[in-house]
Amino acid sequence: MLLAFLFACATEVGFVQTLEKQRPEDTAILDTAVDTSQPALEPSGEPSMEPSSDPSTEPSGEPSTELNGTVGLVVYELEQVACPACMGVSQEITINFDAKFHERMNEKHFSWVPDVGTCSQNLNYTTINVTPKNIGQSLTVQGGVTFFTPYYNGMSYYGTHMEPQYARDTPLTVTAQDGSSFQLMSLHGFDTIEPWEMRYVDPSYAFAAVISRAGTNFQWAPFGSTGLLNITVAVYSPDGSQMLGYVSCTTNDSGYFLMPGSYFQGFPTWSLTAIHMTRVLHQRVPYQGLGGYIDAQVEWSVVGTGHVE
Repeated sequence: MLLAFLFACATEVGFVQTLEKQRPEDTAILDTAVDTSQPALEPSGEPSMEPSSDPSTEPSGEPSTELNGTVGLVVYELEQVACPACMGVSQEITINFDAKFHERMNEKHFSWVPDVGTCSQNLNYTTINVTPKNIGQSLTVQGGVTFFTPYYNGMSYYGTHMEPQYARDTPLTVTAQDGSSFQLMSLHGFDTIEPWEMRYVDPSYAFAAVISRAGTNFQWAPFGSTGLLNITVAVYSPDGSQMLGYVSCTTNDSGYFLMPGSYFQGFPTWSLTAIHMTRVLHQRVPYQGLGGYIDAQVEWSVVGTGHVE
């Protein structure tokens, strides 16, 4: 999750330390089947992941001249962690929905997003200081197999649900208690990701993927959506106790990206890495209920492991 990672960069974060790092002869890969209680697939199998179709429809951008300004921010994100034990988390897949409404303003929430084709070691992530607006006790979010109820917590409307209830490439209608609504589009994940080794699920095999000082080739499928692909490599000390820095690159969803090795020249050999590959869809959708537009960011993120050499 790109936004969650950027917040985490403000604190000193370390990996759960793995005492023995082995270079595997047998591979274990990230299990991405809908039933997340099943064990990881065997090395010879390909993970069962997501359909390759792109959204057939997109929420309209700014179709009404009667609406003005920005009145809210929605972030809907799915994160899939290859090795939960390596990251100190209990679940392989987590899904979060967070919606904040506010009085109309002229600024847009995603002005900080880096230009396509650029890399940075110091993203200038900025938040706009707004007073939260209460539009009722709860919202409903529904579309396809998705149906859940985010509740107001004093700052925003937060909700979560299980992965089988995630409707891919589907318009989702978000409805307030007064009956007003807006619509955003979900997206799909990945069938394949390279480097393959970043998906090892066993801590004894993890961190085998090489982030090279000569450059690292990333590949993924399906590709070709209207969204962006962000690749962020967080670098930690060889024992995993301290975060040393990160490199974040944004590119079109083209299926291929060469991350320049020059960014990793200053990190020690065998520095551990957390590799975040995130498909991101930014949307600006009309909301008649507050007379303006909602900025929505939908993410599907896979987090793997590696090391620098």
